[in-house]
Amino acid sequence: QSIGNIAEKLAQDIEANNPDENGVWIKAAKELRFPYWDWAGKDVPENGLPPVLYEEKVEIMAVGGKKQIVHNPLSYFSYVGGVPSDFSDEKDDSTGQVAYFSKWQRTYRYASSTPDPEGSHTDLLQKTFKAGANDLRRRVAQLFTFNDDENSAIAWDDFSNHTAESKRDIDFINRGSLEGVHDTVHILLVGNTLAGFDPIFFLHHSNVDRLFALWEWCYTEYWMGSGYEQDGEQYPWTQARGTYAQVYNEQLLPDGALQPFRTGQRDYWTSSQARFLHEQSYPKYYSFPEFEGIKVDQAAMSSQERASARKRVQAYYDFDPQTKAKQVTSQAWKHLPVPNKEDPAVPSDHTVIPHYRTFGVHVKLLEHAYNRSYSFQLHHKGNAHSSPQLVGTIAVFARPDHSPCKACAVRREAGSIVRGLIPIPPELIESIIRSNGGGESGVSFDQTLAHIKGEFVGRLVDATGSELAGAEGGLEVTQVPQYRAASRRVTPVEISLVSAAVAEHVEDKNRPVYLCDWQHHNSIFNGGWLATHKDSE
Repeated sequence: QSIGNIAEKLAQDIEANNPDENGVWIKAAKELRFPYWDWAGKDVPENGLPPVLYEEKVEIMAVGGKKQIVHNPLSYFSYVGGVPSDFSDEKDDSTGQVAYFSKWQRTYRYASSTPDPEGSHTDLLQKTFKAGANDLRRRVAQLFTFNDDENSAIAWDDFSNHTAESKRDIDFINRGSLEGVHDTVHILLVGNTLAGFDPIFFLHHSNVDRLFALWEWCYTEYWMGSGYEQDGEQYPWTQARGTYAQVYNEQLLPDGALQPFRTGQRDYWTSSQARFLHEQSYPKYYSFPEFEGIKVDQAAMSSQERASARKRVQAYYDFDPQTKAKQVTSQAWKHLPVPNKEDPAVPSDHTVIPHYRTFGVHVKLLEHAYNRSYSFQLHHKGNAHSSPQLVGTIAVFARPDHSPCKACAVRREAGSIVRGLIPIPPELIESIIRSNGGGESGVSFDQTLAHIKGEFVGRLVDATGSELAGAEGGLEVTQVPQYRAASRRVTPVEISLVSAAVAEHVEDKNRPVYLCDWQHHNSIFNGGWLATHKDSE
């Protein structure tokens, strides 16, 4: 709203001083929308960030149709009035690297350890982001795999929060959360606690808002409501950690005030008002372009329309098990169990794709294990059919204990846990199966699960990329000696292998698949975690 108001004032001034351009600038200002960057787009794994987000200079059109080269406002931000007084340097004792926040006059991405860097280390940024891009794509796709018959409030809780509040009997049925994907992008892009000053922060959050708009268009019935039901008992939503203006443990309701955010009428926004962008919703001042046939400013006409669109979004972000099942080697996958059509987990109008399962790694991390942001990285060692690779990352975006954030202190005291799911690409599962017998007669499902675990390596790394702890996967791995083991205060709560069968609609192949028969295959890193940094001891 503020940016739009400023743009219109500038446009009015330009046209007042340049009568020949009347109708040009004001029209452009009214059409101005805050840009977004889809960091999970199809081209990102190959191209990384587009040049307009990192080149130091950019060409613009000025008054009179003249072209000018100016400093790129999307590449960095120069602090107005100097460096904020509360900025302090941060040193990584393990590497000796220093982030000179108190001296840098502008924002940097992956800056050199010097008070006066020449600029952002764009090559490193691009390398890091490209390595994590396929994981982002798969995780975004997973957000659109909630089935049609789920508990509305619990589905909303799972989708919206990396620290789910709702009680549940089985917590490994997990599609990850939009907040969790958001956290990982922050770490990949900037990797420091002052990310909010970087211009890309706003394009990142605009894309989060876009994905949210797409999700709620697809899942109109899934919503927080006034609480949820578990085992016949009603539970309200409460904000145990407090909010900007609410006391701890106050009940959260759809019509509660979202302070400090105000509408154009100066009232506080509510959660209900913030829902949807279509014409029947509370009026908004923005929208997003059409995507895979979805126009978020127009409500869907039917549940069938929403379901078909959901499948297109899944496929765009590379979740298409019906196609993938046809591409894998059927002989290699034939021993993978799936439920029969009479199984109550399978809807009556669906049939299970034979000998095919989707796999993922369920992650639960202590939010304040390291007194700073850190991540769990899942790596594949490589085999005869696949090169070593980063499979995925779950990030923990945390503040240090000296932060004035009171809600953070409450979370730290309560031992809050961040949850996430790393999808394993079927091509990688195929390579592991083929490298360990290829589905030969006599190879059991349990043996395949052991083979999958045995080819994984886990790493805990901080925002600078420094390794904090490591673990080898598999059942036969050597146990880490106690004197070298990571402390329990930093050890992941859970890193486990999970899988689900896939059912497709009998008649309508345009409907999204139905994930069922979720199975928990226990821990991946049975040998323990090796402390590779003093902060893990």
